[in-house]
Amino acid sequence: MMQENVNNSKRLLDYTFTDDSSTNNIIYFWSLGKRTYDNEVPIKIRLYERTFSNVDGNKMSFQTLIDTPVIIGDILYDYKNSLYLLCNKSFNIDDIHYQGELLECNWVLKWQNKEGKILEYPCVDINTTQYNSGETSSRQFTLGTTQHRVSLPYDENTVVLDTPQRFYLDYNKQNPTSFIVTQNDTTTNKFGKKGIVKVTLAEYQNDSDTDRPDLGICDYFETDKAEENKKAVIIYEDNIIKSGGDSKIFTAKFYDDNGNELNNVIPIWKIVSDFKEELYVKEYDNQIAIGVDNDNYVDEDIKLILSSENNNIPLTSLVIHIKSLL
Repeated sequence: MMQENVNNSKRLLDYTFTDDSSTNNIIYFWSLGKRTYDNEVPIKIRLYERTFSNVDGNKMSFQTLIDTPVIIGDILYDYKNSLYLLCNKSFNIDDIHYQGELLECNWVLKWQNKEGKILEYPCVDINTTQYNSGETSSRQFTLGTTQHRVSLPYDENTVVLDTPQRFYLDYNKQNPTSFIVTQNDTTTNKFGKKGIVKVTLAEYQNDSDTDRPDLGICDYFETDKAEENKKAVIIYEDNIIKSGGDSKIFTAKFYDDNGNELNNVIPIWKIVSDFKEELYVKEYDNQIAIGVDNDNYVDEDIKLILSSENNNIPLTSLVIHIKSLL
C-alpha cells in the first residue's frame, strides 16, 4: 500500500508539474567547458522562495522530479536570465521528488592548471572581511587584508586548489586585485558523489611578469613553450624563515612525463617581494638560500618562483612566511 501511494504521488506530480507558475523550462545542467546548450534537453524544475542572505547571497528553493535529481555541487544554467546556480542543499523526499536550495553564482573563477589548461568555474563569491577597512599599513607599504570565501563544485580540479594558487576577483580590468588561497575546505560540504569546496582567499600582491589581466589569469605561462607533462618542483623542509635565524635552503628539481628527474635543466629563481633588497639571497647549483635579519618584516610573506632557463617547463611557486626568531 505504501509503495502504491508513492507511485501515485509520483504520477500525479509528473502529470501536473509543468502547470505550476514556478516551473522554469529553460534551465540546463552545466558542465566544465560547455559553451552551448543548443542540443541539450532542459530539465523540469520549479524555482520559488527567492531570498537574500549576507552569508550566501541570492538564493532560492527548488523542486525537481525524482528522475531528475539535482544534488549538492551541481551547477545549473538559467538560459532565460543568463544565470548560473549552485546547488547548496538537496533532499530526496520519500522517493517522490527532490527539493533543496540553489545559490546564484556571482563570479566565474579562472585559473591555469599545471598542464597549461585554462579552467573556468561559476562560483559564489562572498566577502568575509570583518572589522577592518580592507587595508593594513606599515612603514614600508600598504597591504590589502581583504578576505573572500569562494564556493565551487567539488571535483578533481577544485579539490587540489591550494597555496600559492592565485586568482583575480575584480571587475576592474585595468588594475584587478589578485587573491591567494589560504585554505580549502574539502570535507564539511562533501555529500555523496559530489559536494562543494569552500576556498578562503586573501588579498595578495600582483606579479607584473606572470599575471595576465587581459586573460583574467594569474601566474600565466605559454603552453606552446611548455613541454607537456614536464614539471618543476621546489624541495624544502618548511616554508618559514625566521628573522635573525639561519637561511633556509630551497632546491630545484625538474621531472619528465614519466617522473624521471631531468639533470641538465638550469633553474631560474625569482623572488617577488616589496622588501627584496632586505633579504639575504645566495644561489648555487640548483639551490637558493634565503634569509632575513629585520624584525620589521615578521609576519610578512614573500613569493619564490622557479622556472627553467629555456622556459620550456611550467613554472611553479611557493609562498614563504617570515616569523620571529623568539
